[in-house]
Amino acid sequence: MLTHLHIRHFAIIENSELEFEQGLTALTGETGAGKSILLDALGLVLGSRASSTDIQQGADRADITASFNLEQLPQVSLWLKEQELDADEDCLIRRTVSANGKSRATINDVPVSVQLLRTLGEQLVAIHGQHAFQTLVKQGEQRQLLDRYAGLAQAERVSKAFDAWLAAHEAVENQQRDAAQRSQRIDLLSFQLQEFDELDIGHASVEDIESEHRWLASSDRILALCEQTLESIDETAYPALTRASAPLSELVKIDERLREALDLIESAAIQVAESTHLLRSTLGNLEHDDARLAWLEQKLGALHSLARKHQCAMHELPVKEQAMRDEFDTLTDPGKAGDELVRTRDALRGIYDGEADKLSRHRRKHARLLATTITDAMQGLNMTGGVFKVSVSTDRSQPHRHGYDRIQFLVSPNPGVDPAPLSRVASGGELSRISLCMTLATLDSHTVPTLVFDEVDSGVGGAVASTVGRILRQVGSRSQVLCVTHLAQVASQAHHHLQISKRVVRGKTRTSVKALDAEGTREEIARMLGGSTITTRSRQHAQEMLDSAESGSS
Repeated sequence: MLTHLHIRHFAIIENSELEFEQGLTALTGETGAGKSILLDALGLVLGSRASSTDIQQGADRADITASFNLEQLPQVSLWLKEQELDADEDCLIRRTVSANGKSRATINDVPVSVQLLRTLGEQLVAIHGQHAFQTLVKQGEQRQLLDRYAGLAQAERVSKAFDAWLAAHEAVENQQRDAAQRSQRIDLLSFQLQEFDELDIGHASVEDIESEHRWLASSDRILALCEQTLESIDETAYPALTRASAPLSELVKIDERLREALDLIESAAIQVAESTHLLRSTLGNLEHDDARLAWLEQKLGALHSLARKHQCAMHELPVKEQAMRDEFDTLTDPGKAGDELVRTRDALRGIYDGEADKLSRHRRKHARLLATTITDAMQGLNMTGGVFKVSVSTDRSQPHRHGYDRIQFLVSPNPGVDPAPLSRVASGGELSRISLCMTLATLDSHTVPTLVFDEVDSGVGGAVASTVGRILRQVGSRSQVLCVTHLAQVASQAHHHLQISKRVVRGKTRTSVKALDAEGTREEIARMLGGSTITTRSRQHAQEMLDSAESGSS
């Protein structure tokens, strides 16, 4: 949950440092005092768009720092670890906006992108604005709200199945659309493979050709060196070894310890004899074949040319040739490849259809539950007899990532009126209350620990406002809730109270935030009830409301 927020030089907030606790916290103050600016600062540190207009006039930059306790958020701690942004029990986020409109963001003192900051922010805080109904009238938002309420697992399976089918579908279309390009590629491969065929080196490898070429090109030098070596062996080496062995044999008869020396001499003589035989055999087989040498040089030249053309080393040419032949075989038999693609696509469509049908059944079940929950909530918000319905219609003609269903919220705010699309509800007050019902009804589907309500109680009052306050207090008993409100009925239900006030300092408007104690809270509730003039009666009324909130939660 959010534990600390430090705001410096943001809009008309010069320097505010706030501590937050579990439960419902009311943020109140006179109109224009800057209550929503406080939430704008929170939004900025969580990744919303930055602008140079966010900076307080006369300041070089705006700086916002937020601390969150992650003790009850193992999934967030795991995400931070995966991003190498490890934290213990606390997570520190900072956002700085300079005068040129550029911003810097850090998580646990590590610089990060705004996108990464926004991804973390979505796991920590959910902000519900007073105009939330403007997005809830959109069918896409209605579908997402229902899916969150029903649990996202099945919707995510449908999305993955759709992506797999779409990739296969596009592969089939590409294969059919690219017939002309395939023909051009076949012609090119055919020409290139003909060059390999014309090379005609048989079963010889590139290494064999290079080795034989080196041998024939150096035949004269080989002949001369072999003859020179044989001459030295015949005249010097072999006779010397033979002569040495006779006296050494006599020495061995006298001293057996010299046997090893004799063996080495005799072994050397044998090896010299074998060397002589090998050299003579080589000389016997050595021919200066000019025709063969010319053939080898022509083949090496062709191999070098092919290697340059295909941008590879000569010894890599066989692999290159085989890859080209495999591609040629595939392209010249498109029917086989195309049939396989179609079979894969159709199989994946079957998987998608099965998952989409499960999602439809899942949605219909939870649509009834959601409609009942919201209808019940409407009865307590001065919409007695009102009915809320969730329409789920299915059109299987075209797959979509979100399934085959069209989700539409229908509402009848008054008895005897047929439910109509939410977008056609005329009364702004009714629409605001219905939006609040939907928000409160789906709170359990939210996984974020901190919920922020920015004047979502706009357009309600009296007993309805009291009901809204009680509901928010109940939510605050299991989550952290921040609520900007103008209504004493809502503020009196808060566990904690922050007062936002505005003053003029040296000709400049400044906003300050103060945590209220019990007496301060009573005074603020009295102000909200009676306006600028606080009377004994308004204080008594305020205390009664606070006492009622305490007794109702005990």
